[in-house]
Amino acid sequence: IARFVREARTAGPSLTVIRTTIGAAASVAVAIDKAAWPEVVGTISGDDTIFIATQNGEAQARLIERLRSIFRI
Repeated sequence: IARFVREARTAGPSLTVIRTTIGAAASVAVAIDKAAWPEVVGTISGDDTIFIATQNGEAQARLIERLRSIFRI
């Protein structure tokens, strides 16, 4: 899954956007959902983009650290 993730960026204090290769967003979002990370409130995926909602900015910062560590982005 890690090879499909291209970047992660914040969009305000509670929304993180992940860009993936075309067609991979749903698989990556399912993996994130199954991991049941405490920072993640929910995900929405398209074809190459995932929106991840977090409770607040602190949770978002922890999520970004986790994503960068796992996906090496």
